[in-house]
Amino acid sequence: MSGFRSGFVALVGRPNVGKSTLLNALLGQKLSIVTPRPQTTRHRVLGVASCPNGQIAFVDTPGMHQGERRALNRAMNRAAAAALADADLGVLVVEALRWTEEDAMVLQRLRNTGRPAIAVINKVDKVHPRERLLPYLAQLAARHNFVALVPLSAQKGDNLEGLAGTILAA
Repeated sequence: MSGFRSGFVALVGRPNVGKSTLLNALLGQKLSIVTPRPQTTRHRVLGVASCPNGQIAFVDTPGMHQGERRALNRAMNRAAAAALADADLGVLVVEALRWTEEDAMVLQRLRNTGRPAIAVINKVDKVHPRERLLPYLAQLAARHNFVALVPLSAQKGDNLEGLAGTILAA
């Protein structure tokens, strides 16, 4: 089994960027709850994907957010931060053509771990024409030294194989 790799990958991002949808799409089954309502994922959800040359343990995390007034919100942020601290690789999930203060906060938390990171630009199926993504990708690349930028649509299943291959190569 030369070249076989395995590791933990934390899917992090602000609420409603598609982390749970991405996990379900990568696994090919519904494991994590998906709703349009923000903060549906309240605990870490673990899903394992087996590939010919590796195994990836994905950790779907609650959306990180700035409003920590309620105990539940603080607990969800702690759960996401702990999953990220325990991971071998962080996957920052962002929404195509949107960058918010919460995205910046999640990126800073990712940066603070010192872990390698991949940026997933989700919901690219909603961007027309696709060339509109190019300036956004350039801006995102300038924000951090990502291992890779992977544009995809978790809902449509576009470029999921590219993400898995990029993770295994990281």
